[in-house]
Amino acid sequence: MTILIAGGGIGGLTLALSLHQIGVPARVFESVSELKPLGVGINVLPHAVRELIELGLLDRLDAAGVRTRELAYFSKHGKPIWSEARGLEAGYKWPQFSIHRGTLQQILLDAAVERLGRENILTSHHLTGWTETAGGVRAEFIDKATGKPAGAYEGDLLIAADGIHSAVREKLYPQEGPPIWNGRILWRGVTPDNAFLTGRTMIMAGHEILKFVCYPISKTPDAGGKYQINWVAERHMPPTYQWRREDYNRTAKLDEFLPWFRDWKFDWLDVPGLIENCPPLNYP
Repeated sequence: MTILIAGGGIGGLTLALSLHQIGVPARVFESVSELKPLGVGINVLPHAVRELIELGLLDRLDAAGVRTRELAYFSKHGKPIWSEARGLEAGYKWPQFSIHRGTLQQILLDAAVERLGRENILTSHHLTGWTETAGGVRAEFIDKATGKPAGAYEGDLLIAADGIHSAVREKLYPQEGPPIWNGRILWRGVTPDNAFLTGRTMIMAGHEILKFVCYPISKTPDAGGKYQINWVAERHMPPTYQWRREDYNRTAKLDEFLPWFRDWKFDWLDVPGLIENCPPLNYP
């Protein structure tokens, strides 16, 4: 039995590792020409960490991420509302990790190359279609950058892990159209800054319309004594608001959102400072 997996992100790579662990061959197909550690922070909850630990990745997670200790809610003035323990401190058997998304993907990619072999992690393979065969499925791919055919592969199953704009979903459910925007716009970044609260705290400040989330994703300071602080500035727009199509890699414009957070200077966290001092994320 061979499983074909469309998508080499966190989901696709984790699936491939899990299949390998139970002795089922898998092959991963990714659209981009090179898998690179892109993105910003991600919070991995205990039930997901459990699966990563079962794959033998705890030491790598511990080396790269922060064991989240608590989640704390604050008003837009920085006044505490509620806090609760997270991970092991909350009584779970597994920790909760705050980590750079790209770092997590790289951990999974390295493990997949080690265990499945690089020949089973194929890049520049964008799924265009598939047909059912007597023994399973035959999937066809192109190099999306050139439009040229990239080959056809047969397997027992084809599993789609190709993201929110899934090519598989589009073909199976063409009448559904693209994902429906819920009116929320998120500006994201990672800024070197001072530790705050416990040093392992994830915070959410604000309210339904305007919210700021941040947490550390490095547990050791840099040469200047700063930690990598991941942050999300979120605004819920009215249903009639028009916004350009989402793009995870688009450089943000400060004047589009900073004014809403200009006064959010708390005695324990400088929100506008985090935003203004964020270095650009230069993706190829």
